[in-house]
Formats: sequence, C-alpha cells, structure tokens
Amino acid sequence: MLATRLFWLHCLSPTHAGIGRGLGYIDLPIERDTVTGWPIIRGSGIKGVWADYYGATDDNRRTDPLLRIAFGVSGAESESNAGSLIPSDARLVCLPIRSFRGTFAWATSPLSLSLLRRTLELTGLTDLPPNPSALEDTQAHHTQTSVLIENGRIYLEEFDFQAVSCPTATAWAERIARWVFPQDFAWQEQFRQRFVVLPDTPFDYLCQTCTEVHTRVRIDDGTKTVAEGALWTEEYLPAETILFGIIQCDRIFSKPQENGNSAEEKPTCDSLLDRYANPQKPLLLHIGGKTSVGRGQVRVIFTAVP
Repeated sequence: MLATRLFWLHCLSPTHAGIGRGLGYIDLPIERDTVTGWPIIRGSGIKGVWADYYGATDDNRRTDPLLRIAFGVSGAESESNAGSLIPSDARLVCLPIRSFRGTFAWATSPLSLSLLRRTLELTGLTDLPPNPSALEDTQAHHTQTSVLIENGRIYLEEFDFQAVSCPTATAWAERIARWVFPQDFAWQEQFRQRFVVLPDTPFDYLCQTCTEVHTRVRIDDGTKTVAEGALWTEEYLPAETILFGIIQCDRIFSKPQENGNSAEEKPTCDSLLDRYANPQKPLLLHIGGKTSVGRGQVRVIFTAVP
C-alpha cells in the first residue's frame, strides 16, 4: 500500500494560482477545475514551493541525497531521478463567503463533501461522516453551534437560505476542524460555528463570483500617472479558503550509493514523509504569484493516515 499523508491548504492572504492571460473581463484569472469550475491549485506548483522551503535548489539536490530522493533532480539521464514524494492537486473544500451574521461562513456543498469523502476512503481512512443529503436550493445545513442564523435564515452575499440544523454538517465540521486546526481548540470552535453546507447550484455560482478581483496599475516614473496600457485585473482565492490534497510515496527513486551502508540507514517512504510532511510541523508557504505584495501566504497542515 502507498505511504500517504493528507495535506490541507489554509489561505492566510489572497492567493493567486493563475493561468496567465485570460480571455474574459479578468486579465489574470486563477486556475479552475475543468469539470466543476471550482478553484484549484495544481500539485506542480505546490511541490515547487514545498521543495524551496527545504532549500532544495539544484545544487543542494545534487549534494544532499535526501533532498534528491524526496524532490528529484533534473539533468542528464544518468544524473537525474524523479522525486519520490508526489503531491496531488489541491481541491476546494470550503470557500469563505460574506455573511450577514457571523461575518463570514466557511461554505461547502454536498458534492464537495462527497468528493472529499471518496478521496479519504481511498487513503484508507474509516469511520468518516456520511455523505451529506441533497438540499433544496432554498435551504442551507448548519451546525448545532452556528453563529450564522438570523430569524431562522442564513444570508450569504445576495442569497437567502432557510437555516436547517443538520447532524451530518456538524459531524463534518468537527472532523475538518480537527484536521485543519490541530491542537487549536479556539479556531476549531470558530470553524464549527461558521461551517455551512449549501446546495450544489448556489455553491457553484458563489465559486464563480465570490473570488477576489483586484485592479492593479503601474505608475509612470516621469508623469506619476498610470502608464499607458498598464491597468489590469487579477483574481485571487480569498483569505480563509481551505483546500485539500494527498501526498503519496510508493517507492524510493535513488542510486544504490544514496541508500546508505546498512538497512537501518536506507530512507523509506515513511521516513521521507515524516521528514518533509510532518503532522507536528505545519508549514507557511508562499504559493502562486504576487507574493512580493503580500499575496499567497498559505498554511500547510499535514495529517497522518493510520
């Protein structure tokens, strides 16, 4: 069986994982899943900044066998090898949405939770909350301690939902809160209070319309006005967005001399995951573009799979 870790991305600032120049009214859009249209962060982008966090430059990978094994190295065929740690794309779990009560909600949908549950089951996790039931487009399922309710309604952006208490929503909020905020009981409670399950159709609409769009300009040094043609828009995942993925390691790609002189010294998939994806060591990474202006600060939390 593959050695596996779960990872959670918690955006601390607006995050731009882009696709370059767009064709619509947003000049620099974020990347989205082709089928669902939901925001996504590709595994290749995550692996690059993850390796950079551990100083895995080309030179260091050639001199440090563990970095070479974990993240791979490019070069001539005789000198290169693939990285043993393989992160998946990070898919959306919760999108923060402005709320009339409680400031904002961590919103998800039955489909999003069902996809999350399917992936968790494939990693070997058991005793998961059940798949959520389908919702009427006018209803929203909330937790038992929700702070989002006003006179029996939940108001998110322009939407007005009938508030329905749901034990399945409460169970998912409990479980996700422990994964994303391990040992931080205050933030676990904040998450439980703001977690809400929306119908699939309104959730899809909010995923398209509730990202952040910033207008940027470049100032001409001579005139101190906007340079000609230097006005553009950029799309961001909002701060507090939560995404999920998995890291797998099924074999060690290395040369024999890099595996140590004894069986005890040979790196294993589990030892690599413990070193670079340690559940006791959350990481602060800068993912995507525009990091020089404070964007892309992301908390990365790893979860062990029993």
